[in-house]
Amino acid sequence: MKFIHAGDVHLGNPFSGLDKQLPFTLKKTVQTATIKAFEQLIDDAISAEVDFVLFPGDLYNSAENSPFIQEVVSKQFKRLSDVNIDVFLSFGNHDFEADTRNHLPWPNNIHVFHQEVETKIKILHSGEKVALTGFSYQTQRQTEKIIDDFPSKGDTDYQIGLYHGALGVAGDPYAPFSLSDMLQKNYDYWALGHIHIRQTLNEQPFIGYSGVLQGLNRKETGDKGYYLVHSENQRLIPEFKNIAPINWNSTTISSMTDETDLIDQIISLKNDKITFWSITITAQIDATIIERINSGVTLDKIRDQLPTNMWVVRLSVANAGQLSLVSDNIDQQYWTGALDKVFEESNITDYLPSQVPVFIREHFMSDDGQEELQNAMEQLIAERRQNNED
Repeated sequence: MKFIHAGDVHLGNPFSGLDKQLPFTLKKTVQTATIKAFEQLIDDAISAEVDFVLFPGDLYNSAENSPFIQEVVSKQFKRLSDVNIDVFLSFGNHDFEADTRNHLPWPNNIHVFHQEVETKIKILHSGEKVALTGFSYQTQRQTEKIIDDFPSKGDTDYQIGLYHGALGVAGDPYAPFSLSDMLQKNYDYWALGHIHIRQTLNEQPFIGYSGVLQGLNRKETGDKGYYLVHSENQRLIPEFKNIAPINWNSTTISSMTDETDLIDQIISLKNDKITFWSITITAQIDATIIERINSGVTLDKIRDQLPTNMWVVRLSVANAGQLSLVSDNIDQQYWTGALDKVFEESNITDYLPSQVPVFIREHFMSDDGQEELQNAMEQLIAERRQNNED
């Protein structure tokens, strides 16, 4: 048996954190990157002759999609149908209720999990019986422990769970579950969605996130793609496949002699594919260079000399000109941890009334929105501390 596990494709979601200076050739690649990654996944599914493909939530970036995105999905799913590859699909917190909206008809190989937990059966060419259990979100926030509604493994050769959610306790916003909750079900594989960073919660049986298919902002760094899973001695083994057309990456420069040296170090960074870089300077540099960096002069100079397969989206100096936010007798580590906890998604949404439009809510639940709020708080605290010292 072979299948693909691809969480969080987010078709229709634009890149964030890019400015108008992005070259035209890179801009065209950006505009099609998520779709190209999705099409590559379909190509791979066909060439590998997989039995089925799993999308555990957030195939789309929202419940409503443009005719263009609908056409892309319809065309690619038809390609799978033509070679008898099934798709098992659930909807997450971004594309909840997508199955109730108007969209192009899907072929018979598409099996959608509805809002109640349900199990679908797939009989392989070998005669083996595979049970797949999943659910789709009812609203943007799913605070109940839906895992409790999943049945234990039944009379089947393989039992696979599709679950869009996060570790947590009842009341948390995204279908909270614990590792023990899933292990108790005795499933052979848990295809998780929602977390954009690829991570394994348990080796065998595998419980883990494949991560986002294509990174969409500077915090989604590193290789992105899907898991190709195959059976071996009744075990299901995932193998990561990197297919994102564009990588986001970050690095620090801890030593430099001058601006020319800085530029040389940046240009020499290794880029196996198109890469967008965020660069932080931790080296000791004089005020003149700091001023040139903060004003954007140095960044423009760097961009003029970059090869065609890389772009610097952010250049900053660590702690340049910033006031200490806390008194010396308070451990900075505790301050940072407390600030991060304040800006967890679940806490932010608690302060947003239900009347707040969805696009505003989604902004402040995003990485960019949380960073915007955190920067504003840091600036406010710095100003108040300065006023107290004055």
